[in-house]
Amino acid sequence: MRPLRLFTTVQWKVVVIYMLLILMAMQFIGAYFAREVESYYLNNFSETLNAQASLLATHLEGYLRPRDAKEQSADEVRQGIDNLINNLVKLNGANVQVIDSNGTVISTTEDKRIIGQRTSQPEVTIALLGTRSESMRIDPRTGDRVKVLVLPVKGDNIVYGAVYMVASMEGTYMTIRKMNGILASGTMIALLLTAGLGVVLARTITTPVKEMTRQARAVADGDFNRNVRVYSEDEIGQLGMAFNHMTRRLQEAILQQEEEREKLAGILSNMSDGVIAANRDGQIILLNRSAEEMLQVTMNECVQKGSTLHDLLRLPPEEEMPLYAQEEPLFIEMMLPNRDVLILRVTFTPLQHDSGKKGGIIAVLQDVTEQQRLEQQRREFVANVSHELRTPLTTIKSYVEALLDGAVEEPELSNRFLRVTMSETERMIRLVNDLLQLSRFDSQGVRLHCKDVNANQLLRYAADRFSLFGEQQGVQLSLDIQETLPDVHIDKDAINQVLDNLLSNAIKYTPAGGSVVLRAYANWHQKRVYISIADTGIGIPSRDLKRIFERFYRVDKARSRGQGGTGLGLAIARELVQAHGAEIEIASELNQGTTVTFWVPFAKGGKVG
Repeated sequence: MRPLRLFTTVQWKVVVIYMLLILMAMQFIGAYFAREVESYYLNNFSETLNAQASLLATHLEGYLRPRDAKEQSADEVRQGIDNLINNLVKLNGANVQVIDSNGTVISTTEDKRIIGQRTSQPEVTIALLGTRSESMRIDPRTGDRVKVLVLPVKGDNIVYGAVYMVASMEGTYMTIRKMNGILASGTMIALLLTAGLGVVLARTITTPVKEMTRQARAVADGDFNRNVRVYSEDEIGQLGMAFNHMTRRLQEAILQQEEEREKLAGILSNMSDGVIAANRDGQIILLNRSAEEMLQVTMNECVQKGSTLHDLLRLPPEEEMPLYAQEEPLFIEMMLPNRDVLILRVTFTPLQHDSGKKGGIIAVLQDVTEQQRLEQQRREFVANVSHELRTPLTTIKSYVEALLDGAVEEPELSNRFLRVTMSETERMIRLVNDLLQLSRFDSQGVRLHCKDVNANQLLRYAADRFSLFGEQQGVQLSLDIQETLPDVHIDKDAINQVLDNLLSNAIKYTPAGGSVVLRAYANWHQKRVYISIADTGIGIPSRDLKRIFERFYRVDKARSRGQGGTGLGLAIARELVQAHGAEIEIASELNQGTTVTFWVPFAKGGKVG
């Protein structure tokens, strides 16, 4: 059962408690006051009645004492007693009987018919024995409460009679009831005044409290633009000012926290390294954008699936590989869709609470695939250079040793040895020149001296240079170019070197009876001249196409070396083409042929050669 709304607010609780306190205080005070007033009036009534009875008994002694008939007759005595009791007692409303020593009523203020009759009241009997007697009773005729007082009339220790007095106490009790009524009215008035003052007092407390409650709800909802109204400078007012100060400080703290959170989010989002945060159970709670791109997952997917750090990084279970104990960086290789092998360098940083309990863990991911690839290329480059230099040097050494051993004496044999030595020396010179050129490209960049060149003349000159070489190899070299090619803006020597490398490769790797076609056409929309060399040679396997432009990379190392190549021609060609801001591409099918295409830009005027 829900409590009454009256007792759910502090205001009414204060008012009700205040009224109950006043009511209890008034009740205690009223009870004490009523008891004291009743005691006072009853005692006063008894004392007054006793005084009257004692005075009457004193005066009656002279009338009830036995005396001579000559002194005073019985009628005179009775008349004196009647005058005495009427003057002393009747004015106060008490009923009096004067009784002689024999118990006979000799005078009364009540019914005169009882005069001369003996009374049977037990109090009278006790009084005639010399003992005062009093009692309370209910008058059977009126139902009023009356007090009965009987005093002996005596002198010289001789009882001459008794005074029997009956006085109604209703007047006294009526006075007491009136005073109690006045007290009750005063209590009600006091309660009403207390309620009013309590409401005023409670409102002075609860009104600021209500405003602070509304302000607290507004702050909880994110509204910091409101202030608590301060009504006074007392403790409640100081509390309101402290609440306003707290609101401002809270707003500043939240704004600062938001700024820090935005900074942190910005830092995490723009970090090149991936960051993964997991709770102490290993479940993912945070992924930055770099980590999502590296692992090809999203934060929502990880949270919905309840993925753990071990699941995401494809690691063995926690029992086999506890990440909290992983102090050294971990290198992980992963195969992802639409991508080659991904190599990650992962550093784990455990988090601990102040209490020392295990917290979450932060994993920082670095994509070192390119670094590993470059390191592998460096190792392969050193090995290839060493091998390429060692082979001709070994050959030269062998022939020189043969000459020193006496072959020089045979002119025909020595000439053949010297021609081989010269060929190997030239091969070494070409290799060293190519290496120096690539080294210069890496350290200084490709320096071009571009100018406008007639594309038709450039291509026809290249075809003329290699026509004889093609005939020697049994390969037909043909030219397929537009007659109206525009001038191009290029470094003529660099593009000639590109054409030499591509035409030389095409002819060398095309079997006798094959063909090589040098094509060119203009794309007027893109303002480019596209140049391609297509052969019908041995082709390149698809798995090698992505690496064909790497330095020293050969598809068939034995055949390439037998053709006298260095493995650097395509790498140099790509560097020179890209230096023009252009691109070079290769397409090939095994045993079907290869097509290499690159483009160069138009001259500024777009003049047709």
